[in-house]
Amino acid sequence: MKNLFLLPALLLAVAAQGQGLVSGRVLDRQTNQPVPYASISLLGTPFGTTSNAEGEFALNVSRLPARLVVGQLGYGRDTAAVAAAGALARPVTLAAAPVQLPDGEQSAFTAELIKKAYRVLVRDQARKQYGQAFYRQTSRLDNRPLDVNEMVWQVRATSAGLDGTALTQARYARKKDALVNYRNFSTITRNFSLLRSGSDTVRAGQILGPNPAEYYTLKLSGITQSGGQSVAQIAFEGKPAYNDKHVIGQLFIDIDTYQVLRFQATTDLKSSTNNFLFKLRNPRLTYDYVFRAGPDGAGPDHLLTSYSAMLGRPLKSDVQLAANGFTYFYDWRPTPTAGTNYAPANGKESDRDLIKAVAYDPAFWRDNPVVKRTPLEEEVIRSFEQEKAFGTMLDK
Repeated sequence: MKNLFLLPALLLAVAAQGQGLVSGRVLDRQTNQPVPYASISLLGTPFGTTSNAEGEFALNVSRLPARLVVGQLGYGRDTAAVAAAGALARPVTLAAAPVQLPDGEQSAFTAELIKKAYRVLVRDQARKQYGQAFYRQTSRLDNRPLDVNEMVWQVRATSAGLDGTALTQARYARKKDALVNYRNFSTITRNFSLLRSGSDTVRAGQILGPNPAEYYTLKLSGITQSGGQSVAQIAFEGKPAYNDKHVIGQLFIDIDTYQVLRFQATTDLKSSTNNFLFKLRNPRLTYDYVFRAGPDGAGPDHLLTSYSAMLGRPLKSDVQLAANGFTYFYDWRPTPTAGTNYAPANGKESDRDLIKAVAYDPAFWRDNPVVKRTPLEEEVIRSFEQEKAFGTMLDK
């Protein structure tokens, strides 16, 4: 149960009213293991969702029977027929896409591919996209869940990431005895971009640039064919002279359009507590940013940010500290919402203060089909109530 809660599981559906709820699970066909964050869409419509960390999903469909299309980078696609609302009779299974390596000099091919992807990102920066996002943040200490924050934003984005947000609804739950509070963890999500000016680009793990081989060791892991796309998977690691944050990661690029489809990186993170008696050891931050391909440029699909560290306490043994933020983007359109102020995160805002400043609307969360939880996740929320947690999420 704890893993499902602590690796945030977003079950998001966007569709018309009067839907039937369809749920299921996505598994690897060979290993029978869950396929996390797979894409699930309703055939012939823009409506969809993503599976959670355990491969589970729930989707509201406007008409039945229907057919679901399921896919994930590195896998082939599959479909599932749905005759009625409810749980699917069997899991959807995806086969790993075959991997091949191109002929010739791989290092030169890899570096050139990244350069072209960088030029495409720069070219598409002027193209703004507008939509909504659901953000769920969870934290744990010594494997015990501490709190959960949920926010809905209006968002402005480009093919490189978010360009501004406006909070519209939010709620939270927090245990009364929680020792740790992440003041502004959502800033990591709201301010992240594949493009960044200055030398910090290299040190923060933004490999997209005009000279990637100068700063990174590159390795082409392979090329897969999936959903009509030829996708190159590139492993990278910062060279010692430029790698004081120990950056490592992977990059997925469509070799026909040069659109970045996925960016994964892990890096050291400077962090501290407001109590000098507590020390953070080996803090690390991981990004997993997935983009949807499009004729007018790629756009954000979902982003997982994960933080981990050991918390040193006086006269006590160290304990594991972790936080995760999962964001799913949806309802994309070419024009902004009238009267919306899309603003970047300033880093000084408190997430809890932002949540409390928004008028809490229980009906929005009760009736809106955006957020769905699995039974295990509901059980975790109920445990918050039993342990006398507080917050708007638990109000009746």
